[in-house]
Amino acid sequence: MPVELFHPALDSVELDSVYAALADRHRRGVVVVLARTPDAEVACTTLDLPGAKSTRSYHWKVLREAGLILQRSTGTGMLLRLRPDFERRFPGLLGNLLSLTDAH
Repeated sequence: MPVELFHPALDSVELDSVYAALADRHRRGVVVVLARTPDAEVACTTLDLPGAKSTRSYHWKVLREAGLILQRSTGTGMLLRLRPDFERRFPGLLGNLLSLTDAH
């Protein structure tokens, strides 16, 4: 049975939470991967994130609760995607992140 996960309303997403989530290089890397294919859903297991399953789950929770991603249970796994309405809340933020990442 799929698990219902908390996703904040777009208007309650705060820039401080977004920056805190992106401060971790592993979470930032996940957002960059998702931002490169914004309409795609990706299985959590396909993302290169070190650590135990509980650590990876924690990173997904931080990104989800910061309002950066949507996470969906399939019953046997989880799918992630970039939150499609994020750009409306913080125009240009993800584009700048991609530009900065591609520059290095």
